[in-house]
Amino acid sequence: EVGVGLNYLFFHGWGKLMGGHERWISLGQVMPHFGVDEIAMVWGFLGALIETLGALLFAVGFKFRFVAMLLGSMMLVAVYAHISDGDSWRQASHAFKMMFVFFGMMLIGSGKYTVGKSS
Repeated sequence: EVGVGLNYLFFHGWGKLMGGHERWISLGQVMPHFGVDEIAMVWGFLGALIETLGALLFAVGFKFRFVAMLLGSMMLVAVYAHISDGDSWRQASHAFKMMFVFFGMMLIGSGKYTVGKSS
């Protein structure tokens, strides 16, 4: 959990969060696939925040199951966006794989060494 969490924090979340409003708008452009056309910047910011703060909480095991569910849901959105945009399953495979990792960890829990109980 530490390795996955820190990987997500530094290679996925941090850059998106620090990318500012232009990056957040770009991330939020996925929402029309779900029938939501407004406030792309807010949706993008929330996604970046979940991938950053959520990854940190995942790494230390705080509110682990809830955070794993959020991160898994983010990956489900990413898979859907890839496929809806005409990308191949190969292009969506990382998000697809990580969706299963996060949902699997949600079911398993954080284990013995954690900051918070597996909740």
